Amino acid sequence: MQTVFRAGPSARRRLAAGAVALAALAAALPAGAADNVKFALNWIISGRNAGYFVALEKGYYKENGIDAEITRGRGSGDTLKRVAIGESTFGLVDTATVISGVSNDEAPVKMVGMMYSNAATAILYAKESGIKTPADLEGRTVARSAAGSTINMWPAFLKVNHIDRSKIREVTVTASSYAPMLLSRQVDAVLDQSSYLGRYQKAADAQKLTIEAFRFSDYGYQLYGDAIVAADSTIKDKPDLVRRFMAATLRGNLYAFEHPDEAVQILAKYATEAEPDVAKAELLDTKALALTDEVKAHGYGYIDGKTLADNVARIKEPLGLKRDVPAGQLYTLDFLK
Repeated sequence: MQTVFRAGPSARRRLAAGAVALAALAAALPAGAADNVKFALNWIISGRNAGYFVALEKGYYKENGIDAEITRGRGSGDTLKRVAIGESTFGLVDTATVISGVSNDEAPVKMVGMMYSNAATAILYAKESGIKTPADLEGRTVARSAAGSTINMWPAFLKVNHIDRSKIREVTVTASSYAPMLLSRQVDAVLDQSSYLGRYQKAADAQKLTIEAFRFSDYGYQLYGDAIVAADSTIKDKPDLVRRFMAATLRGNLYAFEHPDEAVQILAKYATEAEPDVAKAELLDTKALALTDEVKAHGYGYIDGKTLADNVARIKEPLGLKRDVPAGQLYTLDFLK
């Protein structure tokens, strides 16, 4: 059963995008019920998702005339499909999965706002293992998943860092096995997300280990991270709904970035398994991924067409794209105004 969180109906408010913030502007909704919106995350609920629950708790969705449901995800690929078939109104999906879905499966979706301008994909390892640079992964054992965005990016990361994949022993396991295998030294490193560094470190404290990360974006393989996606039909038929959803969502994330302690407290109301210190570390890592120089120049949610085109070129070979996709087919900025 999916975990579902709901906010009730009310009035709406529009936001004007700034370099790093949004200001609320009051506007009245027509009479009638609020719009029901199903919003699917792309993985388990963690500190990186705190901003969406801030928007829920503080009534940002409610004020924008939206009755919102937030559900956990089971991978970006699954979330993309849910949006494409109309099971979810909006979804949080990593950019590489969007590109692959549109190119290979002709998924009828677009990105309507970039949440994290840098991807969190990373190699996590124990400093005590002697690993100091990505090249040190040769001769080591790395745990990874069988599928997903991280493994899709893995070959390209190795290539750009001149690492011989044949010299790495790869072990395919479930994500829940990553930390236990790393801490028990069954593997030397895991292919995961830098946003989860806090939970790894907390588990490693008892063994007096220091967990560090090679974030792909810091080692020559910079890609956009997670974006909000909507179906083409929603964009065409309900543009005002998309605009209101984005206004509330961006506002919630920005508030969470500026008030991490409060945001983590709010998150705990919806995800009791989220440990405050770990969730805060995840949120702060996400803030670093989100508030880049590009965002400071153009506003939160911005997507640069040239950068996106470069992303398409970078992942064409590793993801085996079946056809070239113009960047303009993948996103729109119409709902950030």
